[in-house]
Amino acid sequence: MNAITVDNLVKQFAEKRAVDGVSFEIAAGELLVLVGPSGCGKTTTLRLLAGLEPVTSGEIRFGERLVNEIRPRDRNIAMVFQDYAILPHMTVFENIAYGLRSRRTPRAEVRTGVPAAAATFRIDHLLARKPRQLSGGERQRVALSRAMVRDAALYLYDEPLSNLDAQLRYQAREDILTLHREKRRPTVYVTHDQSEAMALGDRIAVMNAGRIQQIGTGAQLYDHPANLFVAYFIGTPSINLFDMVVRGDGDGLVVEGAGLRLPLDPSVTERLRRHVDRPVKLGVRPEHLHVPRMAPFEVTEDNTVHGVVNLVEPTSSGSTVYLSLPEGPGGEEGQDFVATFKVRVPSSYLDQEIPLGVDMAKVHLFDAESGASLLAAERPVTAGANPSSGQEAAGAVPG
Repeated sequence: MNAITVDNLVKQFAEKRAVDGVSFEIAAGELLVLVGPSGCGKTTTLRLLAGLEPVTSGEIRFGERLVNEIRPRDRNIAMVFQDYAILPHMTVFENIAYGLRSRRTPRAEVRTGVPAAAATFRIDHLLARKPRQLSGGERQRVALSRAMVRDAALYLYDEPLSNLDAQLRYQAREDILTLHREKRRPTVYVTHDQSEAMALGDRIAVMNAGRIQQIGTGAQLYDHPANLFVAYFIGTPSINLFDMVVRGDGDGLVVEGAGLRLPLDPSVTERLRRHVDRPVKLGVRPEHLHVPRMAPFEVTEDNTVHGVVNLVEPTSSGSTVYLSLPEGPGGEEGQDFVATFKVRVPSSYLDQEIPLGVDMAKVHLFDAESGASLLAAERPVTAGANPSSGQEAAGAVPG
């Protein structure tokens, strides 16, 4: 299968530009996830690919074929919708077979293909039932089976897991990856859930206000966010941001602000010289704050922050701790921030002030005005980064 190419795609609704110059290419067999907040243009982009909305300008190509004016039924796509779009008066068999029959597929192929697709998603025993007799997870598998039975040029998913509970979502992710591995066709998956995007995407395109902010693997987006929006959107809990100013400090540089003074890593000094005395946003991921005695780097008073524990939230893998910087000398309230640990932090730490070492080799800096990253090209990508987990060794607790 040839690649799918989108070039400078625009969709205008009256005064609103829902999609604003979007460009990307999907390789044969690649799963690209479009992720972003509600109203960012991701679903509209999907509908343009499907032919459900006319293109205002730009090009969509399936291989060398320009499909802008091609009807949806002639684009040879398979689509799984948010509400599954299952016909209530038809049986499961008839729903799965609907696309094949509308394309006048031979009956023998329908009789063999439908049960095979249903068996892949473990619903072959439900073929005679009507949708009202199915659970939400079973209906979702019907929609996946209907997509699988087609040999489509492009597979599209419009937030297909949003109506499922948390437990079913994990199984449904496996089902979608099963379908993708089976077909090895270009696939576009739309979601607002960045954890879902990380789990499914070969690459991820982060969208906001109709534009793609950055495209890359999950690790690239996490380790090399192009701007403040990507840094804040990717990662759970979200990155901590502090208003700072770059200052000279002998041969090195520091950032000052919010009651903090932290030395910048020597590897970035030369690049940031031109930003001396300029405001920046310092980004620190919650898992890059460490208990001093367990930190994987040397912790000194220079790279230590102190925080008052406001809330301890147990998680499946440890604890998320919500803190505030100590009050300023004038009694001003300290800024809130978050740290994650792979241990259970006891509630006895509530209202206590604890020290945390900052991994300055992994902090992010952004231009305060444009939001662009000042360090995105400075560091190698960390393979297998897990944006949702803390980094403390078992047995380590603050203090």
